[in-house]
Amino acid sequence: MVVARNQTGICPYCKNSNRFEGVQYYKYPHNYDFPNRELINGVEDKTKLLRTCRCTACQEIIILFGEQMICPLGAMRPSAPKEVPTDISQDFNEASLIEPLSSKASAALARRCLQSMLHEQGISKNNLSQEIEKAMETLPSHLSEAIDAVRNIGNFASHPIKSTNSGQIIDVEKGETEWILDVLEQLFDFYYVQPTLTKLKKKALDEKLKSANKPPNK
Repeated sequence: MVVARNQTGICPYCKNSNRFEGVQYYKYPHNYDFPNRELINGVEDKTKLLRTCRCTACQEIIILFGEQMICPLGAMRPSAPKEVPTDISQDFNEASLIEPLSSKASAALARRCLQSMLHEQGISKNNLSQEIEKAMETLPSHLSEAIDAVRNIGNFASHPIKSTNSGQIIDVEKGETEWILDVLEQLFDFYYVQPTLTKLKKKALDEKLKSANKPPNK
């Protein structure tokens, strides 16, 4: 998720998409150069740079130290949709919350979230890798490819995560945890959000048909 001045992204406070603006904060400019910042091969170390920007929607200040957001400390992606069952959404929200602090712990929660969701869909095998393979049989091609890629993250295809140990901590590469969370958001939409919207639309249509003395849709 992009959070930087003069860039468009999702605000970590109000969750709205907006263009962030540069701002002075506590008398420091938007890029504050620490006096003891070191040079790496003669080039300034950008990881020691304090940056600030402001959400143009809610006017809240965001502070970053290098690429790490330090205020507010927490998730930079929206919470799970309200249609998602509570136990699954809690794991997802916690995984999002700790992603900036520990990608390995976040990935473990995300995998547990994925496995709980597959179990809720009636898919239960000896390990998560096999459950993903089973889920791929009924998912659209774009989701099937996305969830299949999750099996390669952290090399757990060669170290299958048992159904009783889905929260196992294993190494992940840069960007892999974000991928798992992105896939979960897509699955939330497929398994929960869209079916709920379809039911609501059908209910509204049936009410119109009833008022016109016509039978409901089958």
